[in-house]
Amino acid sequence: MRNTRTAAAAVAVSLSSALVLAACTAPAEPAPEVTESERERVSLTVGYIDTSINGVGVIAAANELDLWEAAGIDVELVPFTNGPTQIQAMAAGSLDVGYIGGGATWLPMSGQATIIVPNESTFGDYLIASPASGATSVDDLAGLRVGVPDGGSGEMILTLALEEAGLSMDDIERIPLDPPNVVSAFVAGQIDVAAIFSPLSDQIFESVPDAEILANNRDFPQTEFVGAWVASNQAIEEKAEAVSRFLEVYAQVNDYRIENTEEVVAWAAAESGAPAAGLQGQADNLEWWPSDQILADNQSGATVERFVALQELFLSINRLETAGDPAVFVNTELFNQAMAALGR
Repeated sequence: MRNTRTAAAAVAVSLSSALVLAACTAPAEPAPEVTESERERVSLTVGYIDTSINGVGVIAAANELDLWEAAGIDVELVPFTNGPTQIQAMAAGSLDVGYIGGGATWLPMSGQATIIVPNESTFGDYLIASPASGATSVDDLAGLRVGVPDGGSGEMILTLALEEAGLSMDDIERIPLDPPNVVSAFVAGQIDVAAIFSPLSDQIFESVPDAEILANNRDFPQTEFVGAWVASNQAIEEKAEAVSRFLEVYAQVNDYRIENTEEVVAWAAAESGAPAAGLQGQADNLEWWPSDQILADNQSGATVERFVALQELFLSINRLETAGDPAVFVNTELFNQAMAALGR
């Protein structure tokens, strides 16, 4: 992974030249405005999920577009396989900023980190029935064997579907499995229904093309599954300027990836080694909001409302025992400052 560095010698030469010119000029001219490249350097450790277009895609685009340097950030980039391990690294003091999917946003809601910008609303979560099960709707779930990973978005889509059908977890045979094992158990006929997310859902459809979709995120527009970039609470307190500059990078990448998705997918695949087809499949099943819209949503309160609705779902599945204060676990001000720094 690349760390961006500015040569200290070049800065020293520029400053020396400026002093000589100032001394030889009378009367003294007003000091020139400081450009982005002359900002005082800040350092930041940034984590990301290396198999997620929402994680490695942002990092790869920032690298390719040389945005770390433009923002004056000396960045250390650290790949992770999931969101919760990044929250653990933040608690240990070894990570400042990271990306987590919607299934892990209960962690900042419980006070373990701070959401600094919503990244995406995903439509890649599915409740899928095998042809042999005979299930064609959510109403048919009663008594069926349902494979679901503990925690995360598979459990979330299952809960929403059961509630809509007037059922509960007690009405099904709930079989907890690791995400890849949900796929293998479904294909082998060991479970009737899979509660799973993209790109693993794609593997099911490839192996069992006549599998029946019982539910998808689009069926529950009142509860968006929102992934987010988060910062450690310590970074919010001690590195607010650096976090805001990260968000300058993010805002530019965000708009670029919306207009150039295939290019960013290719960069992400090259950066991480993840299959481009899987990354593109993820991109096809989500919504990215333009940075100007995120800013408007921050100002209108829509950003906070998204996470409050998601928090209610976490409360209903007992992932959270008590509701957190969104004024504490969501920080919109740093993104607003970043957009102002970009002149927007």
